[in-house]
Amino acid sequence: MTVNPRLLIDPNKVSVNTQTIVEMCAKHGIEVIGVTKAVCGDPRVALAMLKGGVRGLADARIQNIKRLRSAGIKAPVMLLRSPMLSEIEDVVIYSDVSLNSEPEVLGRLSECALEQGAEHPVILMIDVGEIREGILPANIFRVGEFVRGLKGIRVVGIGTNLACYSGVKPTRENMNLLLATGKELQEILGYRLKVYSGGNSSGLKLIQSGSLPAGINQFRIGESILLGRYIFDSSPIKGTHQDAFTFIAELIELKEKPSQPLGEMGSNTFGDRPEQEKLQIHFRGIAAFGRQDVPPEAVYPVNWLNGNNTEKRKWPGIKVIGATSDHTMLDFGASAGDFGVGSELEFGLEYPGLLAVMTSDYVNKEYVAGGKSYEQN
Repeated sequence: MTVNPRLLIDPNKVSVNTQTIVEMCAKHGIEVIGVTKAVCGDPRVALAMLKGGVRGLADARIQNIKRLRSAGIKAPVMLLRSPMLSEIEDVVIYSDVSLNSEPEVLGRLSECALEQGAEHPVILMIDVGEIREGILPANIFRVGEFVRGLKGIRVVGIGTNLACYSGVKPTRENMNLLLATGKELQEILGYRLKVYSGGNSSGLKLIQSGSLPAGINQFRIGESILLGRYIFDSSPIKGTHQDAFTFIAELIELKEKPSQPLGEMGSNTFGDRPEQEKLQIHFRGIAAFGRQDVPPEAVYPVNWLNGNNTEKRKWPGIKVIGATSDHTMLDFGASAGDFGVGSELEFGLEYPGLLAVMTSDYVNKEYVAGGKSYEQN
């Protein structure tokens, strides 16, 4: 039985995307860690990444790592988000390495690892300009001296994060700063670091151009594997699929309506005053999903490109014009064509859209291969 709205997930396409990006990075001496946070640690997607050749997995949430372990996945898993003090015990139990920047957290990890008779590997995060998480390079001596005295943990590398919050691009300059900080840390610790983790999907063009400084040997890739495109310009990556994930919603209303509201105007439920484009009488549809499922700006209608039934792209004939909590309004223009109440529409997803629909319990997840469904949950 079909349950809408639903998300079609094609693990085979994820695997192809993974292999393409792994091979691209391998040419430059970079290992790829597959990031599953956008899919909430979905085991089928994780297995597809592993099939495609990633060296390990990574997620920001312990709940998702537990989900991977419960599915029997034994591959190394990295905890991306700096651990909360309240989850330290689970971090040591379930993750193979964690990213860290706070001495207090590192001290607690040390204590917990000793209590469990374990040694927990850590990567120290360095803030090279993004001003999200990370130790400032000027403070690495102090933190390095502190960590050197801890038992139960071992610093295996350093890393950085870029283009997530402030939008700072990876460059030769900030990658060289990471390398220089790592060399200083090595001198403090008295041994060689194995991992220089240069960031996320935003670094792929720098890698592909050959401009990445030698010594950076790892990237944590999620978005580009899942959606098959580069970060800053959303251009497709050659050899990848952009439709490994397709969102499907059902029309519950389709009528000719004016484009402008009538009556005295105020703010809407979300405190906004939407600007409505002045159009002739047009066909306006309502699809049965809303902001509680996905932000309207993070989805776009798609159709077969040039009718070749091999690739889907944005469909200019239908526009998403806004949404409330559970209704999304669509502009069909002067004609609704063959669409009617009950018709299904396919949508492509921006990264925030994928995050949202994977998280929403109201969106049914359907796994497909060769266009045919084989499992739902």
